[in-house]
Amino acid sequence: MEQIYFDEIHKKQADTKGILIKMLIVLACMVLCPVLFLLGGQLGLLLVAAVIYGAYLLFQRLNKEFEYIYTNGEVDIDVIFGRTSRKRLITIKANQVEVMAKTENGFERYRKNPAFRFLDASSGDWEDAYYAVVNTDGQKMLVLFSPSNRLVDNLKFYLKDRFVEQG
Repeated sequence: MEQIYFDEIHKKQADTKGILIKMLIVLACMVLCPVLFLLGGQLGLLLVAAVIYGAYLLFQRLNKEFEYIYTNGEVDIDVIFGRTSRKRLITIKANQVEVMAKTENGFERYRKNPAFRFLDASSGDWEDAYYAVVNTDGQKMLVLFSPSNRLVDNLKFYLKDRFVEQG
């Protein structure tokens, strides 16, 4: 059998929560910088630089991209913060997936179940996303992600009847 490997990156769309957090960061900088500069004495300029650098780091942390790495029925999902740091969120093996489908096919039923841990690794558009119920070491997790058609077609081969089509 042929070895199949590819990866794809999906940028997280800006949501209301992220925009509000960015606005609060800017507001905090606008308030803290003059106060620290005036009251900080000799360290004032250094404190202002530290606040600005901290705001920059927080902004970078809010810019997320998700990378899906597919290798023969296994999907690694990583989050990339500000194009500088990466963290592995989950590795999904085909034999651990109980069901996979588009969000319009029963997603809310799983989403409301408190027994599932929830991982949102989608681009932000839940209408066009897929979900997978994954059983990892007895812990059930609901993973929401935005795979391309290529990734979905390759996963269908391994999931067979556990992939729910439209309807």
